Amino acid sequence: MRVLRSVSAFYLVLLVCVGCATQPAVPVALSSDRNILFTVQIRETPPTLASSFSAASSQAIATPSSGVGLEQVIGDVIKSHGLKHMSQFPLRSLELVAVFVEIATDADVSLVMKALSADSRVHTVQSVKPYKLMSYNDPYFSLQNIVSGDRIERIHQRFTGKNVVVGIVDTGVDRHHPELSGSIIYTSNSVAHDQQSFDQDEHGTAVAGVIGSAANNDLGIVGVAPEASLMVFKACHQELGSRRTSCDSVSIVKALNDVLVRSPDVLNLSLSGPPDDLIARLLRQAVQQGIVVIAAVDESLSLEGSFPASMPEVIAVGTTIEASQSMGSMVLAPGTDMLTTTPGATYGFKSGSSMATAYVSGIVALMIDREPGLSRDEVFLRLKQSTRLSENRMPFVDLCLAINFGAGSADQICDYTPQMAAHAALPKSVP
Repeated sequence: MRVLRSVSAFYLVLLVCVGCATQPAVPVALSSDRNILFTVQIRETPPTLASSFSAASSQAIATPSSGVGLEQVIGDVIKSHGLKHMSQFPLRSLELVAVFVEIATDADVSLVMKALSADSRVHTVQSVKPYKLMSYNDPYFSLQNIVSGDRIERIHQRFTGKNVVVGIVDTGVDRHHPELSGSIIYTSNSVAHDQQSFDQDEHGTAVAGVIGSAANNDLGIVGVAPEASLMVFKACHQELGSRRTSCDSVSIVKALNDVLVRSPDVLNLSLSGPPDDLIARLLRQAVQQGIVVIAAVDESLSLEGSFPASMPEVIAVGTTIEASQSMGSMVLAPGTDMLTTTPGATYGFKSGSSMATAYVSGIVALMIDREPGLSRDEVFLRLKQSTRLSENRMPFVDLCLAINFGAGSADQICDYTPQMAAHAALPKSVP
């Protein structure tokens, strides 16, 4: 994952292993250039499989007879291609089993992947890719310049995100933080080698705080959607000393597989990395299930270079845009010096599109609270049309206008002058 300019996130290749379906999960360090993730179909295993030769092992692949079990097929594939089994897990929504392996020989990686791709028993083959995270009576509310400036007190009199569930794929979150402990309804950890530091992880705690910190609890800050329920799917690891944070496509795939089972209303992905077919397929499935997916833009690469934000099914969030860039499916939101939660019942200022993405996820939770059943396209349209020019003339999403979208008196409700709306006066340099 790519820590999108967040002050809490840096660069580290995450060590990940996922639980095997037939044996206990063992912590395994990834050697990213020698690891492969392939899939096998669950339902239809071909009754007869043609014999071929493996470029990795130069040994004939056995031809199983009709009715061979799935586990034997997987074992035969691993053996015939000179691979070492690391772990596996079902992707039931795609009717696949994902198998995480390491090349056990000194064979060329590209040749092994080519041989696997040609194997009729194998459905898909891909390398393992690195990702990085994008980085009232509440006494610190006055320091929340972004949130407190959005008429949030008036909005929370009617909409708080109650009965809306927001999923967060990130690092862990401090489940005991007094701002978050009452909101977190589910957690899972896809990082097998890092099962102990869930509550000490900083990036996920900051993201969760922007979205759903409790209101009127005589503590700290106020979240954008303070009564939203939070599901935390840990797919990323953070070093306690350096706070460097990252993850890989294996852990994200496993987390998203769990997301599809739990089916939150909104999914926050404050992360970015290389395009990945399995992640894309799982996210498309999530959108088909009615989940509104919000993802961060890596602004060092632009929208086109950011995945999964570049997916047309995903609502992308950035904090700035160059005149030469297209907005596409992106909206802009503030993400500088946002006061939020940090581990150990503390608070800190964080910046980056990670925080902007969390801010938009909170807005979407309020929108769904007001009007349950909003589709991804309806949400995006309302975010896009409820924008205002910031001080630096960026068309930022306006929380108050987005929640009151369609109300004839929206500008009066939000105490704004209509001609100042960004959708009425976009700068010529912004597409």
